[in-house]
Amino acid sequence: MNKDEFIRRGLGDLLKENEIIDIEKEEVVDIELKDIEANPFQPRRHFDKQALNELAESIRSSGVLQPVIVKRVSNGYMLVTGERRCRASLIAGFSTVPAIVRDYNNQYLAELALLENIQREDLTIVEEAEAYQNAIKAMNLTHLELATKIGKSRSYVSNALGILSLPEDVLDEINRGNITMGHARSLSKLKDVNRIKKISNMIIEERLTVRDIEALVKSEEKKIKIKRKNLSQNFQNNLNTTKEFLNKRISLKSPIKVSSNKIVITFQDEKELEKFQQVLVDNNE
Repeated sequence: MNKDEFIRRGLGDLLKENEIIDIEKEEVVDIELKDIEANPFQPRRHFDKQALNELAESIRSSGVLQPVIVKRVSNGYMLVTGERRCRASLIAGFSTVPAIVRDYNNQYLAELALLENIQREDLTIVEEAEAYQNAIKAMNLTHLELATKIGKSRSYVSNALGILSLPEDVLDEINRGNITMGHARSLSKLKDVNRIKKISNMIIEERLTVRDIEALVKSEEKKIKIKRKNLSQNFQNNLNTTKEFLNKRISLKSPIKVSSNKIVITFQDEKELEKFQQVLVDNNE
């Protein structure tokens, strides 16, 4: 399958191609949890502890009601769906889990995991962004191609990916729900890491809105521009003052000039150079 075909196919197409006609006829087997490895394309990295404990309690009393789905690999099994059930089973003290083994090909497994999980509603925005990044790398897609595949706008995908540039501790706060997508997008536009962390703390402690952050950032950018302009003007003034001083002290055939924040001195002969050197010596004494 070429790249264009992959982009055209959606999640529904993938599911239809691998549809099981009669799931009740599939064999359910108990598999050792230690023999099951996580799906590398699973974007979810954070699992609610309370929800897992509640599921574990249910499993203790009633068992795992819905088998997980795995794919056989060289050193055991790879999980296709059911990571929460596996984690909760371990918490419940179980060593095995009921599973259905299906012979998915690697291409399908990668596409299904990426597309199905990208569109989950319970992913944090960081996990969603990481899923986009994995999809782009694994499938060699552009932002626009991935956006077309998952039914999002290119700008949405690009903004989500931009969040991954934020410091790790800020990403942790996003995963905890303390910083929203809007906040994160505004923070990702800043360059100074220390400033990003400081504003992040302000968001959490002072409950700043996205508009508050945008106004704060614009205000700081304006101050920085004014400061740079003043510094540039002061520098230029100092250069001009130095030029005038040298022109008065040294009689050169070619006048001293200021060009591109530089003082340009042209010497016609060695005698003029010696005059200039003497001025420097006299000025330092």
